Amino acid sequence: MPYAAVAAALAAGAPARASPPDSPSATAAEASAEASPDAAPDGFDPRRRLGEKEYAEKAEGGYFTGLPLINYDSNTGLGFGGRAYYFFDGERSDPRFAYTPYLYRVFLQAFATTGGYQFHWLDVDARNVLGSAFTFRGALIFQRNIDQHYFGIGSRSMGRLGVSGTGQTFDDYEEYQAALDRVDAAGVTRTRYDSYQLTQPMLLLALERPLLRGVLRPLVGVGLSYNDVEDYTGDRVSVDAGGDEVRATQGPTRLSEDCAAGAIVGCGGGFNDFLRLGLAFDTRDFEPDPNRGVLIDAALDVGTALLGSEYTWLRGMVAARSYVSLLPSLTDLVLATRLTFVVQSSDTPFFAMNWIPYLEDPRQGLGGLRTLRGYKQDRFVGPVMTLGNAELRWTFARSEPFGQRFAWMVVPFVDAGRVDDRVGDIELAGLKVNGGLALRAAWNLATIITVEYAQSDEDTGVYVNFNHIF
Repeated sequence: MPYAAVAAALAAGAPARASPPDSPSATAAEASAEASPDAAPDGFDPRRRLGEKEYAEKAEGGYFTGLPLINYDSNTGLGFGGRAYYFFDGERSDPRFAYTPYLYRVFLQAFATTGGYQFHWLDVDARNVLGSAFTFRGALIFQRNIDQHYFGIGSRSMGRLGVSGTGQTFDDYEEYQAALDRVDAAGVTRTRYDSYQLTQPMLLLALERPLLRGVLRPLVGVGLSYNDVEDYTGDRVSVDAGGDEVRATQGPTRLSEDCAAGAIVGCGGGFNDFLRLGLAFDTRDFEPDPNRGVLIDAALDVGTALLGSEYTWLRGMVAARSYVSLLPSLTDLVLATRLTFVVQSSDTPFFAMNWIPYLEDPRQGLGGLRTLRGYKQDRFVGPVMTLGNAELRWTFARSEPFGQRFAWMVVPFVDAGRVDDRVGDIELAGLKVNGGLALRAAWNLATIITVEYAQSDEDTGVYVNFNHIF
């Protein structure tokens, strides 16, 4: 949901890459950590100490950075914005200095796209807050989308594209949209049949306690949001009619049909607040661009009136990511895989049912850059969502133009997923599958820039953005 935006883009000033655990410099750093006064403090893994070069270059005290945000997505168009950061790293005399990317980080972002999507974000990340072993994370988000997709809920969304009551179905999305764009003799169109407007301010708060030297991270948090849902039925809308833009009256949308039939919950929008319990098991060597390790995270979200929610619901998620360096003696080739399973109660409001609550980077799906590439954003949403992703990340070249370090990657990938009404309905038959190719650049280790092309059985997707998708 909120983090699925390009706002998940980039952490400028992200942690410098530590030396891999099996490298000579890592061994030296580990030995140094054990022998020196700034040996790993309680709760920190000596193997995750910054490399000697990164430690020497890390700044003391506080400082500001900033960057522009530019992206392209087939779903939202061309996006522009900016993000300003404040980091506080502490002093070298602090034992945590060698084991943390920063002690406090705050950023403020403004972002909007030509397709009518806005994502503005104030984020706080405090490590060892108030001298304790806890990490505090908070985010205040304002999101608005005038083209929020709604293709139905559950197994109904897995079928061919079509408009209810017409008998017409389509395999190709462009042909389907062209049929929706027609204006009849009465001046009525279906161009916005699969979309609505969603405005959503949200506050997310979480407290995390690293255990076993940071490998295990339990979390407790809350999410508070207000959701303004506006349907297009009866509105005057713009339609592309053979290259010319005309105005027409929007006919009934899929959302209005499902609301009238009582098939979904949440048609009136309103407050949707939840409690979150989470647990992560993390052995990755470097979060932004792992070469080895696993991340297994689980989350339980409970929508409850105790927090002021107008909706009562449950959602559980388990996700496992694995990173394997295949030919370390020959080249930098990493097999990255992710399996995700989400189950939620049928009374979850439809505007929240698309959320996949990864603890580090919640996403929307299924469909779009971060889940099923080559399908429209939120093309498949339901009470039960199953997703698998696999990427082969080959770093084929490195360069240092103008003193900046770049590692160039080519990444073939495949995604597969489906949604169901009940757990007992899950089967391999009918999986939605897509494939594609990405060109990525790791800029100064931690900033990943990606250009991706994906093709599915009904559509294609082109994306220019930041970060690996997992």
